Amino acid sequence: MENQPSAEHLKEIARQLSCPDGEHGVKTGEMMNISNIGMTRSAVEALLLKPNDVILELGHGNAAHIADIFNKAENLTYFGADISKTIIAEAEKNNASFITNKQASFFLTNGTTLPFEDDYFDKIFTVNTIYFWQNPIQYLEEIKRVLKYNGMLIIAFADKSFMETLPFTKFGFELYDELKAHKVLKDSGFEIIKSTQKHEEIQSNAGFKVNRDYYVVSAVASK
Repeated sequence: MENQPSAEHLKEIARQLSCPDGEHGVKTGEMMNISNIGMTRSAVEALLLKPNDVILELGHGNAAHIADIFNKAENLTYFGADISKTIIAEAEKNNASFITNKQASFFLTNGTTLPFEDDYFDKIFTVNTIYFWQNPIQYLEEIKRVLKYNGMLIIAFADKSFMETLPFTKFGFELYDELKAHKVLKDSGFEIIKSTQKHEEIQSNAGFKVNRDYYVVSAVASK
C-alpha cells in the first residue's frame, strides 16, 4: 500500500475543495473550473435564461465561465456568492471588465445567509456545493427568500455512488443521490419541475480519465 495519501493529505484536499485558500486555493479553483465545466454548462442550460434575468451563482469558483453565461441572453445581470476570500479575488480578477460594466458582482458570504433583498433573483444556480451545506433545509429556505415568485433554482451535483469512490469525500462531505436531494428541496418549500441524470468523462486529480454520473435538478419555490 505504498504511496497512498495520508488522512491529513486527504483532509487538506477536502478543506480546499470546500473553501479554497491561499496559493493552493488558487490552483484548486483552476482545477475545479476545468473539472466542473461540463456540469456548469448543463446547469446554465437548465436555467433557460431570458433577456434581463438577474441571476445568482452560489459557489462560483474562479468564475472563468461567466463570459459563456452572458452569451445566453441579452442584458443579464450576474451575482456571485462564495465563502472563500481567495476565490472572490480570483473571480474579480477574471471578470474585471464585467464588473466595470456593472454586469457582474461578487459577494463574500458565510454559507448560511445571503446578503440580498427578498424576491431579488429570477434564477439561482449552484454546482457541486450542496455537499458542504451545514444545514441544507435552512440554507434552501434562505435561497427561497431571495428568489422571486416562480423563480428557478438549479442544483447540479455528482451522484453519491461516484463521490464515494473519491477518498477525500469522507472528510466533511454530505453525499447525495437524487432522492435525497429531492427530499431536502421539498422539505424547504421547493417544487421539483425537472431532474436529469447525466454522464461525463473527466480527468481525475491523478491525471487519468474517470466516469462521473451527476444530476441537474430544476425547482421552483412553492409560495
